[in-house]
Amino acid sequence: MTMHESELDREERSRVKWRKYAVTVGRIGLGVALLVAWKVGADAAGPLYAADPINVFQRIVSDSISGSLLRHITVTLRLSVEGFAIGCTFGVALPFLLRRMPRLTRAVEPYIMASVGVPKYALVPLFILWFGIDDAPKLWLVGLLVFYPVFIAVFAGIRNVDRNLINMARVVGASEAMISREVIWNALLPFFFTALKIALPRAVSATIIGEFLVGNEGLGYMIEYSRQNFDTTGVFTGIVVATALVLVINTALVRLDRHFNAWRPIDRDMAL
Repeated sequence: MTMHESELDREERSRVKWRKYAVTVGRIGLGVALLVAWKVGADAAGPLYAADPINVFQRIVSDSISGSLLRHITVTLRLSVEGFAIGCTFGVALPFLLRRMPRLTRAVEPYIMASVGVPKYALVPLFILWFGIDDAPKLWLVGLLVFYPVFIAVFAGIRNVDRNLINMARVVGASEAMISREVIWNALLPFFFTALKIALPRAVSATIIGEFLVGNEGLGYMIEYSRQNFDTTGVFTGIVVATALVLVINTALVRLDRHFNAWRPIDRDMAL
């Protein structure tokens, strides 16, 4: 490497480092601005309509010390994970099954896509009627809301796989199972992670909505109980905690995406 190339490399690393620093500062600044706007809005609206962020923070601390907040978070996360696992399993498996049956795919695809328009939350009373008031109605709701984005993304990913790659794998003697696992699955991973970024927050929000209607634990129950008792601080506490959960999940997904797709020739620092 020449001295000129070394100097250019240092300048490029410096620019990348500066961009990351600017993004971090911007995020912190935006967070502070939102907190200030929340504080000003809460003072203007009054405690009945908007909770003071300081009171919300104090409630989070006190509920964390008592253990009640952790109990509600654990229940919501458990149901979210279980419902997500159900919906994601079917959302991934069904496109792979239909891949080998093109005629069946053409027959059922219009019906699957038409069912996307069914209002899923409107089905909750039916789920309660059919499955009782335990966890089953919430799991069905979460599973359905997760299934559709995962199914659509995986289905689109399979259709966009380069046919030449599949043909080359067959030429070298790869089985259909190996083609599905090594060629198709790796090719559609960007589609899959895009679906996860939609499905996982949906899983959390669907669980919370289910807890509004059924159950006596979870963040949704905590929010609804606070609403019924005109506890605005409790309502905002549940909303803030749920938002924090989604942010943590999204951060984990971004890291997983970068790990599994690190081999792809993608410029992740490209300017839009």
